[in-house]
Amino acid sequence: MTDVPALYARLLSHLDALDFEAGERIGTERSLAEQFGVTRSVLRAALGVLESEGRVRRTIGRMGGVFSWDGKIERHLNAIEGVPDMLRQQGFRSATEVLSAEIAIATPIECRALQLDPGAAVFRLRRRRDANDVPLSLDSMTLPMRLVPGFPTVGHAQSVYRILAEKYGIEAAEANETIDVSSATEEQARILQVEAGAPLLEIHRVTYSQHGVPFEFAHDFFRSDRTRITLRRHGARWKRVDR
Repeated sequence: MTDVPALYARLLSHLDALDFEAGERIGTERSLAEQFGVTRSVLRAALGVLESEGRVRRTIGRMGGVFSWDGKIERHLNAIEGVPDMLRQQGFRSATEVLSAEIAIATPIECRALQLDPGAAVFRLRRRRDANDVPLSLDSMTLPMRLVPGFPTVGHAQSVYRILAEKYGIEAAEANETIDVSSATEEQARILQVEAGAPLLEIHRVTYSQHGVPFEFAHDFFRSDRTRITLRRHGARWKRVDR
């Protein structure tokens, strides 16, 4: 019977021999147990060692499995999801620190993004999100007060998308995002625990409800050393038009 150290060595050789790319799916626990002729309990123990070393990660759900890993968290552009859900699906512990929360008058850019009249009231929320107790992102969002009365009194460390769905019936159905690379300011560096000038993934987002109403204007910064952007693209068949 194969013990954990022996299986660990075999798995390590397997990873090195096949040269998996970071984020590439290695298999499921069931398929790997069958492939190496071991029980699931022995496999899980060996994978646990590899996971602690940052060589693999295990995820749950229909698309879950065992993946090659380099320590980065994947942010999928195909799905609209909050950071806590994103981290949980990838096997990380999430934590949120609320940095500021206030009711204010919408700025011109907020009015344009959220289709508001001048002078409309908005709620602004700024938070730091951690993954396994290490800072991951600095998130800022603006919500129209007319859509979320009473929102200032809810727990702002929770998933806002979940609160909006359960309390206000607002489902995130579509989002327009732009992604850029910027350098961390002194304040951002202090919050995210990186060097000033370190590269960050800067994301602007407008999110729309199931009724096509913009309800979120967001401006987020993710540590580039901890984040990978992924996207599944589908081909398009172009119809040639003769003129």
